[in-house]
Amino acid sequence: MLAYVFWHQRASNVEKVEYQKRLVAFHQILQERRIQGFKGSIVLEMPQLPWMHEGSEVYEDWYLVENSAALDLVDEAAVSGICREPHNQVARLADYGTGGLYRLKDGTTTPATFAGIRSVTWFGKPAGMSYAQLYSLLQAADIEQQDIFWQRQMTMGPALEFCVHTSQTYLLPENIESLQVAAQPLFVPEGSNQAL
Repeated sequence: MLAYVFWHQRASNVEKVEYQKRLVAFHQILQERRIQGFKGSIVLEMPQLPWMHEGSEVYEDWYLVENSAALDLVDEAAVSGICREPHNQVARLADYGTGGLYRLKDGTTTPATFAGIRSVTWFGKPAGMSYAQLYSLLQAADIEQQDIFWQRQMTMGPALEFCVHTSQTYLLPENIESLQVAAQPLFVPEGSNQAL
């Protein structure tokens, strides 16, 4: 599974409640499109990220797709048909945005798991360490079953290479520097406990 991640912020003259209302409305209507290869989307709210402008809170949209071919279909569907106006309404209220591409490395991607996210940890591979060594260290750190572990693809995006979504604070080995932020799910698709 791949995820296109879009970080964005509301304009300073836009009320938070209005922005969130428009954002959730867009994601709700996007789920109705039944796009081939599109598994669903989630939205997290967090206080700040270093690659975003200082000021308002940050919103992190995760668009989950089966493969890279589905990205084109989601890109087109998000700005056309029944999604066009909801997309434009929230886009007009945004101030800044940037994106990245991540691949699921490990974890369960159910609506319940996403709804339980309370912390996001970003980190990179230490210089001189092989990926095999890194994965061995992470395995020894025992990523919990409810955690969702992602890796950036093709160096696409401003964030660090790895991301862990978890329901609690995630402790990495001491020799791995990380950025950890509190997160609150704003939108998670309704559904069963089947993986997205």
